[in-house]
Amino acid sequence: MNLFEFFQKQEALLQEAPPERVWQRLQARLEQRRKRRKRQRIRFLQFGVLFISLMLLLLAAIFMWYLKRQEGL
Repeated sequence: MNLFEFFQKQEALLQEAPPERVWQRLQARLEQRRKRRKRQRIRFLQFGVLFISLMLLLLAAIFMWYLKRQEGL
């Protein structure tokens, strides 16, 4: 048997498709990852909104303090 015949016989093994169950499990894993990433994006946006809200609240408090100080002078 020469090398060419060996590769021809082994080629049939390479073209074998995995069972359908394997594809379904892989698809389920990919869907879970997509959902997890989506949740991470939402959480990032929530923290961003919270941070901006706190900064605006702090700015309003400083502004009110400044106005009351000006009235007292």
